[in-house]
Amino acid sequence: MAWRSSNLKPQRPDKKEARLRRKRNNYRRRSEKEPRKYWGWVAFFSFGFLTLAGLGLGLALLYYQVLTSNLFFIKDIKNIELTGLTRLQPELILELAKLGPGTNLLALKPVQAEHALETHPWIARATLTRKWPQRVHLHIQEREPTALVQVGELYYVDQRGQLFKPLSPGDPHDFPIITGLPREFFSPKEGALPETMARISQLMDLLKKAPPPLGLENISEIHVDLERGLTLYANGLGAGVDLGRDLYQEKLQRLALAWPVITQKGYLPRAARINLDYPQKVLLTLKGTEELE
Repeated sequence: MAWRSSNLKPQRPDKKEARLRRKRNNYRRRSEKEPRKYWGWVAFFSFGFLTLAGLGLGLALLYYQVLTSNLFFIKDIKNIELTGLTRLQPELILELAKLGPGTNLLALKPVQAEHALETHPWIARATLTRKWPQRVHLHIQEREPTALVQVGELYYVDQRGQLFKPLSPGDPHDFPIITGLPREFFSPKEGALPETMARISQLMDLLKKAPPPLGLENISEIHVDLERGLTLYANGLGAGVDLGRDLYQEKLQRLALAWPVITQKGYLPRAARINLDYPQKVLLTLKGTEELE
């Protein structure tokens, strides 16, 4: 029996099935490699973390050793140089700044010490400088009062017109007293303050050179009238001296020229007011009488 050839062609595997088979094989290979890769990253980050932690701990220990080392300690009070003190005692300054033998310059914070010192009413500015390895220089700028101000109670005032301390028992009190101004006037926001304080400061500088009885050491009170100006009251002089708002040097010179006449004619004990706020005149008001020129 003869065989006849078949017309049927052999079937090839489906392409989709082949692609799925390749994907399964690739997934198996990746799955075998991923655990190795994962643990490699874990080991890398763990090593890096431990290295950084060790480095940080080493630096911390080194810093502690430096802080506790005697190399940067102030060993003696002589290693603290204080300048600028006239009124305050060195012991008070060192206590406020927390300075003394045993202070470590590395642990010392100059800005913090300066702020602590500047809270004291007599200290305008403090400057602390470290002199490595074991010395410091501390300069104190004390406030300089120009007068006392009567605002309910007596306060010291400086040249900038700032009230900085009430007068206390034991404080120096040989300053003229400024009267006639409310406390609100000394607010930094008050625009007229600089001009008024400038006039008072100018007058006080002139009075330092003036002869008695209007020398600054004899002035007991400077009364301020914002419209009329300044009036002086001096120890041993019963009359107020009106100076107005300007030309103080010229007016004081005019009074110095008229002073011999006033004293020789016996007007001084009877004087109630001496007004210099007129051009080329000294207007003298006697008690119970009319004004004299």
